[in-house]
Amino acid sequence: MVSATTEVRAHDVRLTGQSQAGIVPSMVAEKTGSKALPGRTFDQAAMPKGGYSSMNVLLAQGQQQVSAAQIAQQALKQVGQDLFTVKRGLTRVLQGAQSAASLADQMATSQQRIRQSLDQARNEEGRVLDARLRFQHKQPVQRTFTIPGLNLTRQREQSEQVRIDFPQMGSVVLSLDSQKSDKALVNQLDRALIPLGIRLQAGENGALLFRAEESAYRQLEQQVMVTGQGHRYPAGQPNTIKVQPEPEGVEELAINLGSQEGIRSSLSQVNQYLQQVQTSLSDTQAYLGAIDRRAQQVSAGTLGGEVLESKLTSARQLGEQDFRATYQAVSAQANVRRQTVVALLR
Repeated sequence: MVSATTEVRAHDVRLTGQSQAGIVPSMVAEKTGSKALPGRTFDQAAMPKGGYSSMNVLLAQGQQQVSAAQIAQQALKQVGQDLFTVKRGLTRVLQGAQSAASLADQMATSQQRIRQSLDQARNEEGRVLDARLRFQHKQPVQRTFTIPGLNLTRQREQSEQVRIDFPQMGSVVLSLDSQKSDKALVNQLDRALIPLGIRLQAGENGALLFRAEESAYRQLEQQVMVTGQGHRYPAGQPNTIKVQPEPEGVEELAINLGSQEGIRSSLSQVNQYLQQVQTSLSDTQAYLGAIDRRAQQVSAGTLGGEVLESKLTSARQLGEQDFRATYQAVSAQANVRRQTVVALLR
């Protein structure tokens, strides 16, 4: 005779009114749009690890934005220190306390450090400060430039084809049709430049303003090769043309030590950039405050108090080891004054 043993276990069934277990909706239910049954509790902690949610995406974006602002603050602090060094040297020369010849090497060193600080102030999307020391958080840093001789006024009565070779970017042939209106001509030229990643728009007094991302602009090395048909440019061999940044940025700051007037003009430009350092520090501070407020508005009612506080703290502390001093110095004030910026730069 064969005997069989059967183990009987109680079904794990909970009735309404008893303590409710967390239930994770199945993938099928999600795809078919099925709704949860009344009385069921969906525990957020029961979601699978690695699951995505709009909250996680927003927090990740917030961390990236905070990181960009802190990188900008650190760079602004360094650029401000170098600008203040330049200002102090120019002032000493004007006062006769130092010769212009002895200041030349010091000015060149400070200018080189400014360029390095701006070039290193970048995240995964590129630089976070433009050449005018403005914080860029909505789009990649771009540069605008002009090509001397190429505008809407010079030789406008003559139709001409102009070939432009942009180093490391490609070449384009622009057809300057004298029969077209200025607006139609600019639109046509803009469309021709789009494949190279360059855009074009009309500026004041008939100027043609080229616009490219900072990385592409640097590839030009401030010069292009232009071949014309004998109207705007000589025909035959390409002509090397130096492009002109518009407007000139701090990286193109030219210190003129040849005369008292040149020194005063250079000092005026340095003061303008120091003022922009102050403005940008204030802008980044306001930007960080806006991120906090937006995160609180989005998260309110979705995350528990302790969890929300932890998430916001993590975002704020991102990169804190590198930027703590800069951020604390800036966030202590609602409106940064010039005297405070000067004190920070010393």
